[in-house]
Amino acid sequence: MPTRLLLLFCLTGLVFAREPPDVDCLVVHLKYIHCSWNKQGTPEVNYTFYSRFYNDPSKECTDYLRENNTNTGCKQPYQRQQRFSSFHTKLVHGKQISEKELNLKTKVKLNPPTNVTVQRESDSNLWLKWTQIDFKCVESAVRYRVNDRKWEHNQVPTEVQHYCVNLPSSSSLYELQVRSKVGYGCGDSDFWSDWSQPVFWGSNNSTDANPMNKSMSVWTTVLYVVGAFILILLVMMLLHHERIRIIFIPVVPKPSSDLHNIEDWFQFPKGLKESFNYNEHPCLVREYCHVSQSDSEAGSVFIPGNESDLSTSCSSSTSTVSTEEEMVSV
Repeated sequence: MPTRLLLLFCLTGLVFAREPPDVDCLVVHLKYIHCSWNKQGTPEVNYTFYSRFYNDPSKECTDYLRENNTNTGCKQPYQRQQRFSSFHTKLVHGKQISEKELNLKTKVKLNPPTNVTVQRESDSNLWLKWTQIDFKCVESAVRYRVNDRKWEHNQVPTEVQHYCVNLPSSSSLYELQVRSKVGYGCGDSDFWSDWSQPVFWGSNNSTDANPMNKSMSVWTTVLYVVGAFILILLVMMLLHHERIRIIFIPVVPKPSSDLHNIEDWFQFPKGLKESFNYNEHPCLVREYCHVSQSDSEAGSVFIPGNESDLSTSCSSSTSTVSTEEEMVSV
């Protein structure tokens, strides 16, 4: 009976015993090796990590990466030519040992390009420029989009650190990014770097990616709208309180030098036009003042020989009055 119980506990321990986690390593920016064993989560125990390149002695990690006081990775120095050799790793916890051999030639991940700028040159083309690690086998890829539409991807040849967008439209907004990796001539890595910070060019933006420019442009628009609204409100208040009215006076046409008669100015009906006689001579009309009888008798002096003049004046006056009556009747 005790033998059976001991055998049962041994079998149960073998069933529930966990295997050491898998180790994954990556060469970061050709400067150091980053190994981790927490893909399935944080381990429950602390493992000791050993590594070595081919024919080199094994060494324990001196710079552990920790999570919740548990070792989850290791960061160790690296030399560029070493990645073409086999890399051996070993995880140890008590009697549990897990060894693995890795090929680091295709496991290189560069940092995103830096000093990314974009500007329009004298050739009227848009030039994107950046800085990457000083390495002869680095190739890059550029993506850009116009007015937040679909991204357009383009490859850049090895060792080239610039890209040209032909004849951009200044009324559109261009957003550009770049990433890099080790090219085919030096191992052809499977990993691209992360995309760089975006840079912008075109309408409503400057050539940098500073978000302050966007917020300032929005506030400028708001201020313009508020100012226009306040101006309209003030004008309406002024018109209401001061009773200012705008009267539109039509433009009086300038008379032509050819117009000599009044009939050329106005359009009369045919019958009315014929009823007017424009050849009649004007008659002088005088204003008579009432004189008292005493003054008239005292001032009346008969002068011989002036009878004809008096009659002529009276007839003229009578004629004038009659003529005026005729014009009024017409």
